[in-house]
This record gives sequence, structure tokens and C-alpha cells, in this order.
Amino acid sequence: MAQNTGDFRSVASGNWNNPANWQTYNGITWVAATSFPGQTADADHVLIGNGNTITLNVDITSFTLNNLVIGDNSGSDDILLLPDNGDFEVNIETLAVESDGILEWVKNADIRFPEGAIIYNNGGTISTSKNCNASQVIYIGNDKFSTCNGNGGADYSFDDIESALPPPQSGGDITECEENPIQTLTATATPPSGAYVEWYNSAEGGSMVSPTLSTVGTITYYAESVDNSDPNRKSIFRTAVTLTIEDSPTISVSGSPSCNFFSNTYELEVTVSNGIVTSTEGTVTNISGNQWRISGIPSGNDITATVTAANGCTQDLEVTSPNCTCPVVNAPVSGGNEVYCSTDPVPTINVSIGPGETADWYNAASGGILLLAGSTSYTPSSAGVYYAEARNTVTGCTSNSRTVVSVTEDVPASATMGPDQTVMVSDDAIFNITVSNANTYQWQLSTDGGSIFSNISDGTEYTGTQSTTLTVQNVQVDKNGYLYRVVVSNSMSTCPAFVTGSAQLNVRVRNIITNRKSTYRVNPF
Repeated sequence: MAQNTGDFRSVASGNWNNPANWQTYNGITWVAATSFPGQTADADHVLIGNGNTITLNVDITSFTLNNLVIGDNSGSDDILLLPDNGDFEVNIETLAVESDGILEWVKNADIRFPEGAIIYNNGGTISTSKNCNASQVIYIGNDKFSTCNGNGGADYSFDDIESALPPPQSGGDITECEENPIQTLTATATPPSGAYVEWYNSAEGGSMVSPTLSTVGTITYYAESVDNSDPNRKSIFRTAVTLTIEDSPTISVSGSPSCNFFSNTYELEVTVSNGIVTSTEGTVTNISGNQWRISGIPSGNDITATVTAANGCTQDLEVTSPNCTCPVVNAPVSGGNEVYCSTDPVPTINVSIGPGETADWYNAASGGILLLAGSTSYTPSSAGVYYAEARNTVTGCTSNSRTVVSVTEDVPASATMGPDQTVMVSDDAIFNITVSNANTYQWQLSTDGGSIFSNISDGTEYTGTQSTTLTVQNVQVDKNGYLYRVVVSNSMSTCPAFVTGSAQLNVRVRNIITNRKSTYRVNPF
């Protein structure tokens, strides 16, 4: 048994209220007690052991005993005896009867535990020296928890308590501050040997649950022991385990770090959801409400600002020192992104800057390769994303960030016209094109050999005039020699439309067999 200051153990048999029958732990060693358990102070553990029999002859109401253990598992009988006709009220939260422990009634007596108390047998004995009857009673709160013979009612018999499993041993309540992303807490409990744990959402009855928590808040789960071999044999009591995820505060920079060039320091402002702000360096001042200023930070020193909420949860914010050897240089203002067709030259991109400044062009948001120095315009060799940094031409100080300007290349649409089509009168002619990077189509017709082309549309003569396949329906001789082509484009592109070559429609008339003007010769014989 873990020893805590103020614990008691028995050293002799006799009445509970005789200090000579007890020792107490003073934090270093066991010493003779000057009072009995529960007389002058709360106690965490009280042990009846060493083969002693302690007779309960006094109420214990002024102070609380968290755990009373009967039996030290050494083999000798260790007994808590209830005298005949006794009626005792005890502030004992948990009573455990170990393998060599005995909770014994001389004859008839009542023992009253506080609401929420737990009583369990861990291999010991709960019995009476006389006939077992309904006058040997254990109360928990105002309820009759057990009588020796069960009395045929809802209360447990002593045999029921003896045969029930001990409740699981709690793995401990868990309280954590919220993480990002939020964590999942899981309650744990250890069952006695040969048993497993089932979790419930209430101390009695209720539903079986998975004992987890993954949201801010508090929840209590209840663990019950179940025999591996007999699922009907369980613990009478359930062990409560509470999970709590505390709401963590937030902290963010609301006023960017700014330099004081006279004191060679910098300051910034932060906003928090709640709590008090501290910093590894500088002076912290509450401006108003959840606004805080951290000032007087030595130039070049990075800091960690921490907000601590009332619930003890904290959140850190790492702050990088600005370059306080230079005045602030604002980032350039973009002249706009550019888009061009691959058949055209790459366009020039531009930025604007403040007086006494110029711009340097890079291929990355930080670091990277210098592409062009000292110019507010830049003509790249190809499409891409480019970054302009402002620079003071006198001090050489640069902007803390670079301005992004992008150049996007569009690929023009293209198409290849299929072959000429030859059909018989009244048949359909079908023309096709093979396209690349196109999503818009317009078929055109020339009736003058290709001098003039006009748009055509779906109707009785044509279908598919805005697709990759054109059908000329019910072709007649008057369409012989017509030319067809397609204007293709991409609606998402800045490139001009592409016009295909033309394909010709040839119309043939079917052969006619006749006997008109036929001459017949007859040879005589």
C-alpha cells in the first residue's frame, strides 16, 4: 500500500477508538498514533492487518477516510468486527475486503456509509457470527445496499457482495489542453485478474459506450468488471473515469513588428481570445481587453509570446525580429498579371514603387536567383511566376516581402480537316476534323470556290455545325463543288481562332438504264 502522511495501520486488536491499537505514517516512518482514524483529520488509507481484530465502536463523521482496507494478504485473519445492536455512521469512501480480510457482524448491527461509497470484496469474507438475517445491514446514503440474507428484496446479500468482482482500477482521470488538430482522449481501467472491462455512460444501468473524448468539454465514463468465463459475474460497482479537454487560448499578431531606430528595439501587438500574455523578452502591456503590446525588444532578438488562460492552458507564438537597421520599405505594387498567346512575344510585366526606390526581380518569394536588378519592368524569357522586391537606392534596405506577378502562356487551338467527300444524290455527306486544344467550333461554307466563306447553322440541311463532325443532309446536285471549313478556338485562351483548310463536296448522279433509240438486228436463217 502506498504510504501517505496521515495513513493508519493496526498494530493490536481492540476497539477502533483506542489510539494504542494504531500506528500513523508521519511522512518518513510509522509511529505510534495519538488519535484513532477519523478522529482529528482526514486519512487517505487505513489498513486493518497484522492478524488484528478491530471492533468498530464509534461513529466516524467529523472527518473522511478515503480507503479502508481489511486484510494485508499475509495469511492471518484481519477482522473488522461490528458489535451486536450497533448502529454506526462512517465517512468511508471505499471499503475493500482482501483475501485474508473479514468484515464480520457479531449478530445484528447497521453500518452506514456516505452516498457514493464503494464496497467490494477482493477474495475475503463478509459474514456474521450468528444466524444470517435481514437485521445485519449495510446502508449507502439513504438506501439499504445489503442485508445478510438479501431479505428477498432489491438489496444485495452478503454472498452477492462476496461473489461479485471488484470494480476495475482507474487508469486515472485525464485533463489536457486542446491541441490543433484536436486530440482524442481515451479512458482506461484495469480489471481484476481473469476479467475484462465494459464501459458505460452512467454509474448504474445506461448504455455501453466507447470511452473517448475528442471535443472541448468534460465527460465521465464508468468501467465495470466482467468475468472472462462467466459474463453474468460482474462488479457491483463501476469505476468512474473523467476525461476533460480544456479550451486552449489563441494568440496572433495584430500589429506587425515595427522598429524604433533610436533605441534599436522593436515592438508588436498581439490579440488573444482570453488570458494573460507573457514574453521571453520585452515589456508586456495590456492595451485593452484582449489586445496586448510587447515593446522594448532588443533588435535582432526573436521572442516567444505566450498566452495563459484561466484554466492553465497556454499557447505560444514565435515572433521573428524585423531588420531594424533599415527603415520600412513597402513591397512593390503589381501592375497586373499578364497572359499571352504562344505565337506572340512574351509580354513585359511591371510594378510601381515609392520615391527613391527601385525594384529587383527574383524567381522565388525569398532567396532564389536575381533575374534583373534596378528596374520596375521585366521581360521574362518564358511564362512563369516572378517576384519583385523593392529596394531603397540610398540605404540598400529592401521590402520584407516580394510582390508576385505571373505570366501565363496560352496555346492556340488547331485542327486538321478530313478528306473531301463524294456522295450520291440524296445521301448524307459527313465531314470531320481532328482538333487540339479547342472547345469551340463553327463550320463555314463557300459556294464560289473558296473566295467567300459564310457561317452555317443546324437545320434541315446541316447538323453538327458547332462540333467536330458536320453532316450535310440529303445532298442534291446543286451542292456539287461546295467547300467546307471550320473556325476553331478555345474559350479559355487569349489566342486567336484557327481556320482549317477546306474540304470539297462532290455529288454524283446514279446511272439510268433505258431502251430508248435501241436498234435491233435480226439475222435470217
